[in-house]
Amino acid sequence: MNITPQISGKTTIAILPFVNMSANKENEYFSDGITEEIINALAKIDGLRVTSRTSAFHFKGKNIPVREIGQKLGVSTLLEGSVRLSGNSIRITAQLIDAAEDFHFWSETWDRKLDNIFKVQDEISLLIAEKLREQIGHFEIEEHTKARHTEIGAYEWYLKSKSSFAKFQKADILKAVNEIEKAIAIDTECPFYHASKAIYYGYLGLVNAIPGSEAFTMSKKAALRALQLDPTDPEANYSIGMVHYFFEKDLDTAESYLELALKYRPNYVNALLGGSVMDVVSGNNERSLYRVKKAIELDPLTYSHIYYHASALQRMGRYEEALVEVNKLLKVIPYHTNSYCLKGTILNRLKRYNEAIAHFKTVPVSTENTTIYYAGTGIVYASCGNLEKAREYLTICSKQPQNLHLASEENPSVIINIYLGNFEVAFNEIEKDIAAGKYYLNFYREIPAFKLLTGDPRYRILDTIFKSDGISRTGNPTENYSVTKKTLLDENQIKTYKNQLLDYMVSEKPFLDIRLSLRKLAKQLRISPNHLSLVLNEGLGKNFNNFVNHYRIEEFKTVAKKPGRSYITIAALAYECGFNSKTVFNTYFKQETGLTPSEFLKT
Repeated sequence: MNITPQISGKTTIAILPFVNMSANKENEYFSDGITEEIINALAKIDGLRVTSRTSAFHFKGKNIPVREIGQKLGVSTLLEGSVRLSGNSIRITAQLIDAAEDFHFWSETWDRKLDNIFKVQDEISLLIAEKLREQIGHFEIEEHTKARHTEIGAYEWYLKSKSSFAKFQKADILKAVNEIEKAIAIDTECPFYHASKAIYYGYLGLVNAIPGSEAFTMSKKAALRALQLDPTDPEANYSIGMVHYFFEKDLDTAESYLELALKYRPNYVNALLGGSVMDVVSGNNERSLYRVKKAIELDPLTYSHIYYHASALQRMGRYEEALVEVNKLLKVIPYHTNSYCLKGTILNRLKRYNEAIAHFKTVPVSTENTTIYYAGTGIVYASCGNLEKAREYLTICSKQPQNLHLASEENPSVIINIYLGNFEVAFNEIEKDIAAGKYYLNFYREIPAFKLLTGDPRYRILDTIFKSDGISRTGNPTENYSVTKKTLLDENQIKTYKNQLLDYMVSEKPFLDIRLSLRKLAKQLRISPNHLSLVLNEGLGKNFNNFVNHYRIEEFKTVAKKPGRSYITIAALAYECGFNSKTVFNTYFKQETGLTPSEFLKT
């Protein structure tokens, strides 16, 4: 089965795990943390698609060809690097690679002190973004970042907590909470330490690792503290949004925070997935599918995200499409319990009752063990009208309650009793489930059994599930989640700058400078780097490197033919014309002329 994503354009990048080059192998958490921080920094740039940490780290420690990694992740560019710690000093190297052509078009090394690690990260992320834009095309880069500072001891605890949380086991997440508390004790003014604490507690609440009321209360408190320090923190906005959705049942407020999280980090996979679920509840179906598909594109190797897509389609009543998606996932992860039970529900909705009953007899609870899902089986019998069997399974459910930790586990005492006509019992159970905040009730409009209750005046109790329904919050399915920006330049301005640029390239030959960058050229032209990038992209249809290297190649053609130059090597001529890499020169020369430099000179 092919579930490899298609490359959605040139503005796609994956940051591979930086290699720990320190003498102490236990410093791996530090190199992993630096990688994640660079991912998060680049993920804030609108117009750039950045592969998530989960999929990028799939290749950690693996020797896989660059082209294959690019194809699997659906990206045009890869960033790889290394981190070396020594006392209070750090050396970071990074290089950008064209995934399709497998050539390194830029590399850099930074030797810095750890006194201001955030400044180092901001410097590196900004330079990577600029070099990436020069290679793959226009996107806007924020010119200035907020000055940040932290104690290095606090930062180390922060990175350790990130490493623990990434293991997604209860004991490790509790360990992450303890580690982030140590970071906060050293530096209580750093917003994203509090934001991380909010994330950790929110996740503990979602998986019922600790009581939900405790977890979500702590998550909200930490998120509010983070937002007090920095209202633009995406993780804090996401965390408090999820609290409002799961715990406080306020869809309008939840969606407001999710939109802010995506505004400040357009490539935020968890916010996209969470927002997709909320959109289903509020009936904003097109945006729900847009969000979940974008999340899958950004995190293509986390196959369980397909569950969100299948689940959304099922809740929209698009059962055949949902079945295709869930089968796709189960082919890769056959023991994914949520997806397995979702398939049984879809079969039931499609009235393929015998298949559904047989399916629920072998629900995987681990990679090796299966069980009968009594609630699901009883609901299928009730749905198809076999009320005797439905009563039998309802009795079994009351005597042998199960907890399969399903994302949307329906209450058989509600569903089956509705089909049995025991509305009094069903409504009593519904009241209990509303008070307990049972998750399946979020989607009661989609459950066929609830349609049988619509004529009963007690049905209005379901309107109390949410404080607000989110229906008033609609949006374009391909909505741009970035900060709203004014149009940088109009057509006349682009034309004026383009002519100025072309004249300057001919008269001053700035391309002969091997260290010429987009920012440096913009300064010479006295325009902003964002404006120059836009002019190149929209006015000339080229990125910076293609544009500049075209002039360098034309210069090479001219100087290489001059009398008396035959004794100079091709590489020396290339450097003379502004190239700083023989590989880059050969690559661009072949792209421009269809010939190698040697073949060209022979003709």
